[in-house]
Amino acid sequence: MIILVTGFEPFGAHAVNPSEGLAKAVDGRQVGACAVRSLVLPVHHASADALMAGALEELEPGAVIHLGLAAGRARIAVERVAINVMDYEIPDTRGFQPRGEACIAGGPEAYFSTLPVDAIVEALRGAGIPAYVSSTAGTYVCNRTLYATLHALARSGRPTRAGLIHLPLLPAMVAAGGADQPSMDFPLMLRAVEVALDTVAGAA
Repeated sequence: MIILVTGFEPFGAHAVNPSEGLAKAVDGRQVGACAVRSLVLPVHHASADALMAGALEELEPGAVIHLGLAAGRARIAVERVAINVMDYEIPDTRGFQPRGEACIAGGPEAYFSTLPVDAIVEALRGAGIPAYVSSTAGTYVCNRTLYATLHALARSGRPTRAGLIHLPLLPAMVAAGGADQPSMDFPLMLRAVEVALDTVAGAA
């Protein structure tokens, strides 16, 4: 089975995005009987959709773990739900800034993650990593990408599991910005992704 891990390119005021580095760091790994492949997505819904459609068709993964950045979060946030709303506080990298628009017109109001959310959080906490189940993935591109992935899988009938994990800022990002924000270092985030992969592979 293939587990597809995606990250996002930098966006907004952020010169780096830890989700990109984490996705690249686990690419090509073997976790139990599962092979890990990674993909870095643009912070633009239509371009991300096209890349995801191609990856789902080519790789036929058994699971998809989207990784995203969420400034202000102090812990690893394993998302429970994606809602059918785009309400961007800042434009994406193409200058697109919807306000209160549907992710997909006519789609369900929400999709629940099909990853073992509670088991991932339990495993993270057991490994000494601060983590929680989040019931709000926001209304920016991360939420939009999770919603679109779950919608595409529902329409195709594929049994692929999919979900999203939000990450805090890196310490260097907080230092550069000068704001009073929580952070987490890259090695601990990488360990969190490894624990999530182990949990998903074990549930396959």
